[in-house]
Amino acid sequence: MDEGRNMILLFPTLIDFKNAEDRKNFEPSCHMFYTRRVLDINDGKPKWTGINESSDLIADTPQDAINELKRKRQDEEQEKSKDQK
Repeated sequence: MDEGRNMILLFPTLIDFKNAEDRKNFEPSCHMFYTRRVLDINDGKPKWTGINESSDLIADTPQDAINELKRKRQDEEQEKSKDQK
């Protein structure tokens, strides 16, 4: 357990899931520190160079996720420029 970060390293094979829906709750939503990976994972999930959303997406990331990140960062920049005025 990683104190204060709401993160835990848990191997899903150790869990006895009752049904497919319970199993789906443990699917990853993204991959962090993917540039330091041991093997490639072609699952269509966003892949980050560091901590998600505070780092860059790598080329293996689905285009939809890249576009969404660009829009989000543009919106944040617009909010910052409004606040500075």
